Amino acid sequence: MKKFLFTTILISLSAMCFGQEVETVSERFHYRYLKKEQSKEQIQKENEERQRNWQEELAAMKANLAEGQKVSDNVKIEVQTEVQDNNLVVSVSYETLVVADAADDYALGKYTIQNSNACMLMCSFLKNKLEKDLVDYLKEGTKVDVKITGATDGTPIRNKIAYLGEYGDFTDKPITLNGSPYNMTVTQKTGVTTNGQLAFLRTQGVEDFLKTQVEPLKHTENVFLSCAVENKEKGGGYRRVSVEMIIRGAFADVEPEKTVKP
Repeated sequence: MKKFLFTTILISLSAMCFGQEVETVSERFHYRYLKKEQSKEQIQKENEERQRNWQEELAAMKANLAEGQKVSDNVKIEVQTEVQDNNLVVSVSYETLVVADAADDYALGKYTIQNSNACMLMCSFLKNKLEKDLVDYLKEGTKVDVKITGATDGTPIRNKIAYLGEYGDFTDKPITLNGSPYNMTVTQKTGVTTNGQLAFLRTQGVEDFLKTQVEPLKHTENVFLSCAVENKEKGGGYRRVSVEMIIRGAFADVEPEKTVKP
């Protein structure tokens, strides 16, 4: 009994002498939980800074484009980054401020990204960020969801537009058309006869770019979703593309631990 008391006193004195803090099991678990929460707060702050910096970089890229690749001031390109649970969401889109003045986006009947300076800039910017700033989040096997929305204006297609098969033939491919599930068919034989097909091919131009030109995405597990939109209004400002990318589990290692106090 005396030996036990002596040992207990010695441990208490050692803690006092070395300034150690004696904590219960529940306090230790609580401290770990708060530490995790603070990490998440820091991630949110870093994300806000990332978005500000990226928007400035995008504006600088737009200002420094070569003459043949210029995008007018009438086109506003935006990038957004958001942390949702443990996922990182990156969205890039553009809009024409005054549709009547639209002159540098997809021409009627065109669908490759080379036919839109704004889309080319958007894709180049996304490639730069994925290969440099986000490469650490895109380790081999990472799950990535990519939603690409392509749109047309309301100008009807009166004569069949030739499809050269740049992205292969599609037969009953599941997509969404104007917000509803749809099985899309476009082949070199069918050509393009509807605005829905044209909008779909615009998504495929971007998908092909991401698959073939962005190195990290060659090693991740990607799920692509095509969304085609047929606008009723007419004008070049309605002929555009946007991208939303969700990097799954980007911050999985900083999620709060689920603990039960004893």
